[in-house]
Amino acid sequence: MNNLTVRPPLFAFVAFLFVLALGAAPQVHAQIQEEEEEEPILITEDELNQLLVWYVDEKYEKVLFKAIRYTEDEEQKKHPVPYLYMAKGYLGIHNSDDSDLRETYEVDKLKALKNSLKYAGKFVKKDKEMEYVPQEQEFLEDLRKETIIAAETEMDNGKYTKAKSYYKYLTTIDEEDPGAWMMYGTVFLALKARRDADNAWETASNLLKEQQARGLTEGQRELLQYAFVMTIEMLDEMGDRAAARTFISLGDQFVGGDREFEAVKRSIGG
Repeated sequence: MNNLTVRPPLFAFVAFLFVLALGAAPQVHAQIQEEEEEEPILITEDELNQLLVWYVDEKYEKVLFKAIRYTEDEEQKKHPVPYLYMAKGYLGIHNSDDSDLRETYEVDKLKALKNSLKYAGKFVKKDKEMEYVPQEQEFLEDLRKETIIAAETEMDNGKYTKAKSYYKYLTTIDEEDPGAWMMYGTVFLALKARRDADNAWETASNLLKEQQARGLTEGQRELLQYAFVMTIEMLDEMGDRAAARTFISLGDQFVGGDREFEAVKRSIGG
């Protein structure tokens, strides 16, 4: 009797291989997807350290020339730190004792300060995960104090549109700054845009009620005191004593006892 060897048909073997491939496909796809989702290194640590070294050495122009390239690169512009160094470089120039450097960047017109504010705002906006902003509070506070001085100067000179831009920048750097929002509204009042003023004041009031003025920096607290005084005075001058008294009542909770606040409060019988 002859022994016959039975071989599986070719299509069955091919089908077997196909089933194996289907089983492996999800694993291969997952591996490819994982590789695709891996975050690219936008800027190396060495490059960031170089910016830091130049900044510490007060080589502000080098900082600007290098950092601006990162902000203009299609991929690297996603990284928040170059915007931080643009802001730091411009503030360094604004405060520099080098008259030639200051003149080059029109510091007398505060262009360097405005550029610092512009890039600081972009830095905060780009840092969606808040990875870098918390570490840069000292710099942001220095920038805030310079901005408050510039804004108050414009207020004293009656240049309300210019003052408005400074207070807007302050709300961009920290959208939870009640004093900045209050002054933003008060400048709108001076510009006879009452609806915009009321909207900004509502934001300031909500922030104060929600946070009870906790966690404010020294600069923010001083700005809040100034904002209550300016707002109450301006409302009183415009004959809106009811609104002025509303701010007096709110101010009692957060800046009560401040000498200037108490003085303006007495002046209108609040």
